[in-house]
Amino acid sequence: MPGPEFSPRLYRGETAFHDPCVPSVFRDGSSPIDRCFAIGKWIELSALMDHHPATHDLKQSRIGDLSFDLNIEAIAQHYGFRTRLMDFSRSKDVAMFFATCKYDPRTDSYAPMRNGEAVLYTVDLKGLIDHRKGDASFLPLGLEPLPRPEAQRALAVRMNPGESLNDMPWISRQELEVTHELSQRYFDMFDGGAKLFPSNPFDDQVRAIRQTKRLPLEALAFGMEQGLIPHHPEGINGARNALLLAGYEVEPCPMSVQPETVKGALDEWEHKKSDYFSRIRVRGVADHVIVN
Repeated sequence: MPGPEFSPRLYRGETAFHDPCVPSVFRDGSSPIDRCFAIGKWIELSALMDHHPATHDLKQSRIGDLSFDLNIEAIAQHYGFRTRLMDFSRSKDVAMFFATCKYDPRTDSYAPMRNGEAVLYTVDLKGLIDHRKGDASFLPLGLEPLPRPEAQRALAVRMNPGESLNDMPWISRQELEVTHELSQRYFDMFDGGAKLFPSNPFDDQVRAIRQTKRLPLEALAFGMEQGLIPHHPEGINGARNALLLAGYEVEPCPMSVQPETVKGALDEWEHKKSDYFSRIRVRGVADHVIVN
């Protein structure tokens, strides 16, 4: 968890106001079977991450009796997969980039807006924690095998079906008048987004998993066995047939990674591993003490 110097505010930028404002897995009239497919894609991504050399070291790492928790849904969120999460940043500048620079999916790039109205959301962190009453929906992120969450100083909040960010008691919203000068400032600050989306040797395979409508049968089976994907009355065959009827493909496809991809990730990990682990440490904390 963040230390006591951590800002009590989180930020999220949007290039337009959306009502309702919901996570990607609940948008565009998605059905329960669409959400099952999305969960299956996180599982497929998790199988890929098992081949990343950092994953083994992180899973073996211990601080006392505590182990490292790799949140695959949070990683999926920052690599464009449909999830139940809304992402935020500890940095207002990062949020302003996303509020003033528009994403073009055809070119997979950002461009400064010339004009328009944007939205900046601000989270009262204490209000969020009090409202969620200690459940696991608030996810501090940052140090993960893939670099985007750390670069974006990211945190995430898991939303429930029917919840809109606009209605949350811990959120405030500010409408912004965007000028080209304002947008260009944040575009330049983050090198057109390059500083927020650092490359990784696994990027091509992550992108391929995200873009295909194929789901490995192994991911479907694992999700149902672990209770991540809802039970189907006809078992795995019934779930597979439902996915096929919805236009998805489900076929046996064990995960494999090219040796040169693993080698590139290993070289990168060996270069930054010592710095990575030096930033993970124990800190003592205590409740507030009131002195009369």
